[in-house]
Amino acid sequence: MIHRFAAITLSLAALLTAQPAHTTAQAAHTQIPKPEGHAQQARSTGENEFSVSQTLFSTLAAINAAGYNAGLDSPLNQSFKLRQQVRDELAKRNIACLAQLKEFYAAHRKASSAADLGQYISFALVAGDAPGFELPSGELPPDVEPLRDFSGLLARFYKEANLKDLWNRSQQAYAAVISEYQDPVIDSLFEANGYLRNPSGYLGRRFQIYLDLLGAPDQVQVRSYRDDYFVVITPASTPVVDEIRDAYLAYILDPLSFKYSDAIKQKKTLQKYALDAPALDLAYKDDFSLLVTKCMIKAIDSRLLHTGAENRDAFVNEAMREGFILTAAFADFLPRYEKQPDAFKLYYPTLINDIDVKREEKRLKNIQFVQSMPPKVIAAPAKMEIDPAEAALESAEGLYEQGDYENARKTFKQVLEQTTDKSMQGRAYYGLARIAVHENKTDDAVALFERTAEFNPNPPITAWAHVYLGRLALAAGHPEKATDQFKAALAIDGASAMAREAAEKGLQTSSSTGDKQQ
Repeated sequence: MIHRFAAITLSLAALLTAQPAHTTAQAAHTQIPKPEGHAQQARSTGENEFSVSQTLFSTLAAINAAGYNAGLDSPLNQSFKLRQQVRDELAKRNIACLAQLKEFYAAHRKASSAADLGQYISFALVAGDAPGFELPSGELPPDVEPLRDFSGLLARFYKEANLKDLWNRSQQAYAAVISEYQDPVIDSLFEANGYLRNPSGYLGRRFQIYLDLLGAPDQVQVRSYRDDYFVVITPASTPVVDEIRDAYLAYILDPLSFKYSDAIKQKKTLQKYALDAPALDLAYKDDFSLLVTKCMIKAIDSRLLHTGAENRDAFVNEAMREGFILTAAFADFLPRYEKQPDAFKLYYPTLINDIDVKREEKRLKNIQFVQSMPPKVIAAPAKMEIDPAEAALESAEGLYEQGDYENARKTFKQVLEQTTDKSMQGRAYYGLARIAVHENKTDDAVALFERTAEFNPNPPITAWAHVYLGRLALAAGHPEKATDQFKAALAIDGASAMAREAAEKGLQTSSSTGDKQQ
């Protein structure tokens, strides 16, 4: 599924070319999408964006016309008038499908206003662009599946209500609100990136923030769909910058919980204490890895508090009492991370392995869990949706990084049996090839890197496959073959800077070696 963007798209990286003084993070490389041809925008650019969506606007305009009235009495509507203005305009128009739309909305209404809005937000995030709003073929998120027929109904409503006109007339209002949010949000994400020492996010994944003015105020809804992480916000009565930062931290940390799932499972005996926390959301009780990630986020939040040690300790203690049972452990470990040079992604397994189950059991026996928590703007996220082959790839990479080549090899081979997706298979071949290099199995390494390049999993990995093939050719005394491989790496659009640098150095070596042999 490729989700296209509105013409008004403010790139987090592009908005701030200069870095705030309080962080050492570098912005992710990104480009502002062009107004035309959004469908062709590559999903592997690693973009982080704060934008608005015409599909989301159209979806929420439709349910407002159909009877979605949540939050209309909020004082915030006096400041953000667009929702009422759109409702008033739609009421004046002759919309033939309106009765059918109202019937559909009433039939699919949820018990809570957040869930009611949430299902349509999910729909808008996976649906295509106007005017068709087609849903992708195959499996849909569980809350979207019942809304399959809404796609055609929304397409009719879009045409009959002339939503394109309302969308175009709304752009100035959206731009004004985004301008209020952008600086604190971007500063917060830069700070998080700086703490994680995470300059470029994940290749092939995207963290996307959408602002919409047609939903009830005080909404922050988070979705993760395979490679993409979405945060949808509406105008809020209190700042939601911290909630957005926490969603960004989850975007970074979620793949690590898959990569090091075996290490996390070794600590799962502690889950029983979370089950006894009355106020803890069931999502965290049911999924230990999700709980571990949230505890890690809480601990990082405590380190990012611009306050004294006493307030940090109080924050951690409150998180523990709420049921986030590993927050204190991670808060104890993070100062050690801060004093060493590795990025958070590399240090992550150390944080997990350092958990002493017996010590934490002793600590948790003294925790008095709270019975309830005040309502929060942001709901617990749904379990991250991930293809089994993708989960196996992440796990295999974690085993590889820990030097467990035997189990990493088994898991990479498992991927080849689980999927016919050539991109995933290419990544598995790349993992197997690197293991062969470590084990000095040169012929196997060459064959596996060749399969990697053939399957072309993504530009960065394909480029590295050619770099490795060039190095192996040099080691075998074939400088001409090495030169061809290094040139192939440099010719790949999207190769990483490190791969290009390695290819350029290799090209210099192969050229000089070839000259000496002549």
